[in-house]
Amino acid sequence: MYHSLSGKIAEKTPVAVILDVNGIGYEVRISLSTFSSLPDLGQAVKLFTHFVVREDAQLLYGFATEEEREAFRFLISISGIGPKLAMTLLSGVTLAELKRAIQEKNILALTAISGIGQKTAERVIIELRDKIGKAEVSAGKELSHDPGISDQVVEDSVLALVSLGYTKQKAKDAVQKVLKTALGKKISVEEIIRAALKHV
Repeated sequence: MYHSLSGKIAEKTPVAVILDVNGIGYEVRISLSTFSSLPDLGQAVKLFTHFVVREDAQLLYGFATEEEREAFRFLISISGIGPKLAMTLLSGVTLAELKRAIQEKNILALTAISGIGQKTAERVIIELRDKIGKAEVSAGKELSHDPGISDQVVEDSVLALVSLGYTKQKAKDAVQKVLKTALGKKISVEEIIRAALKHV
C-alpha cells in the first residue's frame, strides 16, 4: 500500500519515528540500523515502508534502504517469524553481518540476539541462504545482452518481474531468453517485460 514516505522527523526513538508528511504524523517502526542513519529532528528523510494489517492493529515499518526492507520481507516469510522478531533481528546485527552469518551458517551470531533461539536461527540460515546469504551481482552485468542495451534496462526488467511476484531466478531466466532473441535490436524495459511474461 505504501512504498515509501518522505517527510520531516517530528520525534524519534531507537524503535520508532514520527514522520510529519504534509501535516500528518505517521508512526513508523524502525530498526536500530535505520535509527542510526536518521538525521536530526526537523530534518527531511525518506523511508521505504512495509504496511502490516492485523486484527488488532495497522502497523507501518520503515527502512533506510530498499535492501533492508527486502531482508525484512524475507524474514517475515519464514514460519514463526513475525514483524516484531524480524525487526529484533535487523536491530541486533547489521545487514552485512546478517548476510555473513547466513553465508557462514553462524548460528551463534544469531542466537546472541535477544529473543532468537537456536531453531529460529537455523530456519533463518536454511531459508535465506539462497536469497540474502550470497553476494548479489547486478542482473545487468550478470546476464549476457546486446551492447546497445544498458545494464540498467536489464536490471529494471528483472526487478519489475520480481515486483510482480516472480522469484529473482525465474525473472532472470525469462529476461535472458528475451535478450537472446533480441540480439542486434534496441529494446525497452516495457518490451522486455511483455516478452518475458511469456516465459515465466
